[in-house]
Amino acid sequence: MAGRLAALAAVAAILAPAAPAAARSPVVQDGPARFEVLSPTLIRMQYAPDGRFENRPTLTVVDRRHRVPRFVTRVRAGVRVIRTGALELRHRTGSGPFSAANLELVLLDGRRRTVLRPDPARTPERPLGGWRRSLDLVQGPVPLHPGVLSRAGWHVLDDTATVLLHDAPPGFAQRPAREGAYQDLYLFGYGRDLPAALADLRRITGPAPLPPRKAFGVWFSRWWPYGDADLRALVARFRAERVPLDTLSLDTDFKSVHDPAGAQIASAVVGAPGGRYSWNGWGWNAQMFPDPGGFVRWAHAQGIELGLNVHPSISSAAPEYPATEARAGEPLAADEGCRIVQADPRGECRVFDWTRPDQLDAYFALHEPFERDGIDFWWLDWCCDASRAEAPGLTADTWINHRYTQRQRARGERWAAFSRIGGSFQAGFGASGGVGALAEHRVAIQFTGDTCGSWPLIAFAAEYTAAAAAIGMPFVSHDIGSFHGVSPLGICDRTVSPYLSASLNEIPGDMYARWVQLGAFQPFERLHSHHGLRLPWEHPGKPGAVAADFLRLRASLVPLLYTLAREGHARGLPMARALWLRWPQLDEAHRHPSQFLLGRDVLVAPVSAPGDPAPAQVWLPQGGWTDWFTGERLRGPRTLSLSVPLERMPVYVRDGAIVVTQPYAPTTPAAPPRALELTAYPGSGAFTLYEDAGDGLEHERGARGFQRVRQRRASGRVTVTIGRLTGRFAGRPARRTYELRILGMGRRPRAVTVAGRPARSWSWDGSRLTVRLAAVPTVRAVRIVAR
Repeated sequence: MAGRLAALAAVAAILAPAAPAAARSPVVQDGPARFEVLSPTLIRMQYAPDGRFENRPTLTVVDRRHRVPRFVTRVRAGVRVIRTGALELRHRTGSGPFSAANLELVLLDGRRRTVLRPDPARTPERPLGGWRRSLDLVQGPVPLHPGVLSRAGWHVLDDTATVLLHDAPPGFAQRPAREGAYQDLYLFGYGRDLPAALADLRRITGPAPLPPRKAFGVWFSRWWPYGDADLRALVARFRAERVPLDTLSLDTDFKSVHDPAGAQIASAVVGAPGGRYSWNGWGWNAQMFPDPGGFVRWAHAQGIELGLNVHPSISSAAPEYPATEARAGEPLAADEGCRIVQADPRGECRVFDWTRPDQLDAYFALHEPFERDGIDFWWLDWCCDASRAEAPGLTADTWINHRYTQRQRARGERWAAFSRIGGSFQAGFGASGGVGALAEHRVAIQFTGDTCGSWPLIAFAAEYTAAAAAIGMPFVSHDIGSFHGVSPLGICDRTVSPYLSASLNEIPGDMYARWVQLGAFQPFERLHSHHGLRLPWEHPGKPGAVAADFLRLRASLVPLLYTLAREGHARGLPMARALWLRWPQLDEAHRHPSQFLLGRDVLVAPVSAPGDPAPAQVWLPQGGWTDWFTGERLRGPRTLSLSVPLERMPVYVRDGAIVVTQPYAPTTPAAPPRALELTAYPGSGAFTLYEDAGDGLEHERGARGFQRVRQRRASGRVTVTIGRLTGRFAGRPARRTYELRILGMGRRPRAVTVAGRPARSWSWDGSRLTVRLAAVPTVRAVRIVAR
């Protein structure tokens, strides 16, 4: 019997088709069709009848060199089949360019198989998230351009026409001419694994930068003619009010202005009709900043990073123009559209063509004096000047942001371009820039522009930050408080002069406080306005006090935020995560678009209605959650109808989470903190803190470390282990002080030990155990046990 079975098996082996073989190369080619398996959920598809396949980097896709994932392939009945652990791609060989007619995609999710017909010519239905060049003049929800995420579970990135990157001027080249239809496509097949799609996008388009640690503290800017003395007094007021400050961005009025005779004049006096301001000046206003280098050194000594606003044009009457024209090798084009906003009525407004190497060089040469003074980053406010970067396959915003970021890296700066993203100004603020937007996370921090104040806008700003994950963008910055404020004219202040009255750009106190609350849990907390008042002490009474408290809370969150920023850099995950990113299969996760997770463990729901208290509806996902502000424990899934006092907002922490914060300081040091606060929420879990020097680029060369904190609860005993800090990097603390807060014990502990010995300093307030540890060596782990 055994012999007969063996013979039958041998015959079956001879008659059966050849089994697919595991591939050693990522490339599979069938005549003019070539496939590259880049990950289990990402396959590149090129179609080239002339046999010339492209391997060079493009403005969007810069890296295809990765470890070959495990896959098998075969041809059966004229169909090429490529199978990974996550998908199966089928293509009918010899059937022409890729289309829905000759492609089939099978998504594999355990025993669940979904058969699809991906169409390179269309965007999948039910997109998730999206992007927009800006939210200028927006008061509430607006349509978004789709990214790579959808409930359909697939996306085709069409990179066919995108320019190639190279080192020779101008830094890019158009795709070569082709014989026959050419395609360069990337098929994402992620199903419900949305983080896999973001990892794939990062894999081919490159990582987001990791901004300096100080970027995650408190920012302030205002369209206002601040001079050196004004800003020194302002920083002193921040200190006196115990409100932290880490970054100052100087808006356009810091620039020099010249009268018709060429003499420098001061910036406009606010409220003076016909006031003049230096929109496109390229020098410090000497009356406002008599010693620019000294001012920058003073700011850095205060622990403050500085950014300068740039409008990319220049007056032909500016003293810098002759040298700029000489360096460009030709006169710059005139632009009547931006003449109305330049300071000098004699001169023409001249603009740059950033695709011309000499003009780009001349443009950046204007930045050099400021860089020598030591400014940290550039705020490219390209909104009303017709400088351009026009070429087939070139996305203008992406190109200039790319060049700014290259320049910053050459200076050793982590700051990317602080800019609008994705589509050129000339095409309109809401225009799509094509696939260029999918690379913006690599070259820009998006500021969303000149919004108007409204309650719906608060909710939409929160939604937008999380939605931008669809293009891999982890860093979005809003004007906290809105730029224009609430319009008394019932419009979005399209015609109001900034010098008529600051009161035209104000917002109610409760709206201001709710904006600051949202900002505390966003990637950036940046107070900014169109001459309006956005500082806590400018909103007397409870709103200002609440705002100050939340700005202090924001600064305390820097260790957590910096760790999440590194996840965005290393893994492609956004800091603020839409609920559907974690629970794509749950309809409820799609019904609350303004809610988001800050990282994995903190659920945030902004309040976007007036009143004290104000109404709010919050969906709690499955599991146990603790109210950040009250300590109340709740279980999901459930929907809460809340009445939220002004001093609180709906923020909930997942069971088992450990939230790492830092104590108050007037400004966040660049180096890792030497004192940490650890809050352990009920349950078992862990958190890994990321550390590096906090600025510079050494982290990209391995100068970084991690510190894991974990807790375990069982049989009335809580064990928290603070691991050792790994790695070597500048500023690495040799010792640390910790304040450990353990929630949810339910009773006063009978004993508390540290490293096996009775704790020297601990207290119990009826609901929380606090243990203080002084000067613990970071090269050793320490265990705290409460029972």
